[in-house]
Amino acid sequence: MSELWPVVAIMGPTASGKSGLALELAGLFKGEIISADSAQVYAPLEIGVAKPSPLELAQVVHHGVGQLGLEENFSLAAFITEAQRLIPALWRRGQLPLVVGGTGLYVRGLLEGYLLEEAPPDEGLRASLNSQPLELLLSRVASLDPATYRRLDRRNKRRVTRSLELILQRGAPLVDSPRRPPPYAVLKLALRWEREALYKRIDERLEAMLERGWLQEVEGLVRAGWAERLQELRILGYPQLIEVVLGRRTLEEARQEIKFATHRYAKRQETWLRREPGVHWLEASDAPLKRAQSLV
Repeated sequence: MSELWPVVAIMGPTASGKSGLALELAGLFKGEIISADSAQVYAPLEIGVAKPSPLELAQVVHHGVGQLGLEENFSLAAFITEAQRLIPALWRRGQLPLVVGGTGLYVRGLLEGYLLEEAPPDEGLRASLNSQPLELLLSRVASLDPATYRRLDRRNKRRVTRSLELILQRGAPLVDSPRRPPPYAVLKLALRWEREALYKRIDERLEAMLERGWLQEVEGLVRAGWAERLQELRILGYPQLIEVVLGRRTLEEARQEIKFATHRYAKRQETWLRREPGVHWLEASDAPLKRAQSLV
C-alpha cells in the first residue's frame, strides 16, 4: 500500500472561527496552515479578507496567504498543485498539514483528487465572451454544464466568463474533470453555529473591520487604480465600499448590504457542507477545541 499523508481539513461558514481553531491545533500538534481561501492569497488585501495578523503569521507558518499581486490570477488548479506539493513536504519536516478556508471547491478539489490542467487563456475567445451580456453567458453555462452553473457566483462576470471559456476549451462539463484518489488520510472538521448566533458574529466582525480601517484600505486601493480589478474579483464587501469611496452610496447603505450578502454567503456555505461526506461536526459554541484535539 502506498503511503498515506495525514491531513486535517477545517471547514465552516465565514466568521465561524476556523482560523482560531486552526491556530490552536497547529500549536498543539506542530502544524502549518495551508490556506484554502481564494481572497487571502492577494497581498494588498488585508482587513476585508480577514487575513491573519502579523502575530498569528509569526506564531504559525501560513501557506497561500499574501503571495500574489492583484494583477495576478489564482485558480482551483493552481491551489491544488501547490497544496499537493506542500502536504508531503510538511510531513517530511514533521509538520501536520492543516487545510483551512471557506472556499469549499478548493477543499473538495484537493481532497477528492481533481486532475486539472491550467488551460492557457484563449484571448480571442475571452474577448468574444466578455462582449456578451452576463445573462447570455449564464444561459450558455446552464445549458452546457448545469452542475457548474449551480455552484457559480452568478453575479461575478469574470468567473462566469472563465468557467464558460474552460467548458468550451475542454468540450466537456467541468464537473467531468477526471479524479484520482489522493494519497491522504483525511480528517474533516466543520464548525457549526446556530443561524442567528452566526449572523451576529458576522455583523460584529464587519463592525470590527470597519473600525480597524477597512474603508481606508479600500480608499488606498482605489487611489492605486485597483477599483476595476476589485469589482471583477467581487470579494465580499469590497465592491460595496468602492461605491462609498466613489460617492455612489453611503457607508450605512454599504454596511447593511455587506451584512446581508455575507449572511447569504454563509448560508450557501452551510448548505454545501451538509452535502460533504465524512465530516465531524463541532458545536462552535461548546468548546470545540477539546473535541477537535481528541479527533486529531
